[in-house]
Amino acid sequence: MPLTIAVIGGANTDVFGLAGEPVVAGDSAPGTVRIGPGGVGRNVAENLARLGCDVRLVTAVGEGVDAEALVAECRHAGIDVRVAPAAGLPCPRYVCVVDPNGQPVAAVSDMRAMDRLTPEAVSTFRSAADGADALVLDANLPEQTIQWVCEQWRDRPVLVDAVSVAKARRLRGCLAGLHTLKANVDEAAEIAGTPGGDLAAAAEAMLRAGVRRVVVTDGESGGLYAERSERLRFSALPVRPVNATGAGDAFMAGIAYGTVAGFPVQQTLAFAAAMAAFALESERTVSERIELAAVLDRAAEVVW
Repeated sequence: MPLTIAVIGGANTDVFGLAGEPVVAGDSAPGTVRIGPGGVGRNVAENLARLGCDVRLVTAVGEGVDAEALVAECRHAGIDVRVAPAAGLPCPRYVCVVDPNGQPVAAVSDMRAMDRLTPEAVSTFRSAADGADALVLDANLPEQTIQWVCEQWRDRPVLVDAVSVAKARRLRGCLAGLHTLKANVDEAAEIAGTPGGDLAAAAEAMLRAGVRRVVVTDGESGGLYAERSERLRFSALPVRPVNATGAGDAFMAGIAYGTVAGFPVQQTLAFAAAMAAFALESERTVSERIELAAVLDRAAEVVW
């Protein structure tokens, strides 16, 4: 039977400006514009679907043609999507300018529809989570919803992605009892209130606050895994980035897959690093090259 994972989080339309020359503030740069499905929760869900999982996504997409197209794209990707009403709000959008090195220069995220994912709204889709081996949440959710979900499904792993520095703040009151928290180095510092760049200090602070497992990523430098009895530095795979947006979501999907599959910690981290590498090499936020055998092969390249 396939692994069953419920994802509760954001879905949006991505608009990427992929600059072909260095970006200069106040000026335009020649390049290409790509539009497609995105959102942290949705990206995690598509990655898991490509790995062969039974994936249920609970989200809110607003109203209009773009919202309908986004739901259709989710279903086409093999995601069982459940949509909470968000009347009067537009389809969420993420607009990002990417430099020639594949790194985001600046971005604006309009995720107002996600405010409608209240505990009451999520409870109407309870069956999606009740039948899952694990849940993945993202910090696009309202803080009270994150707290409520973690309380309702304490009998299985609940993994949370911090999303961004601004939204990571929502997690400060939700740390006690969390199974896994994944954050990049800046998000982790924001949650923990520790100096920027100090992965170990941030991880220790979050463990003291009650998180069972902490994964702090640091781009091409890899990152740090921490739980009560173990601290483990891990490496990233060398790649030539095309678009870094979505790499963290792919990494999160890898952590979720490894957790539910029962992989040892090192294998889980290597698997997640391989997922991120595929994402970095793609213009899309989810690489079309993702499939289980390919990820396992590439995970074997991680150096410890």
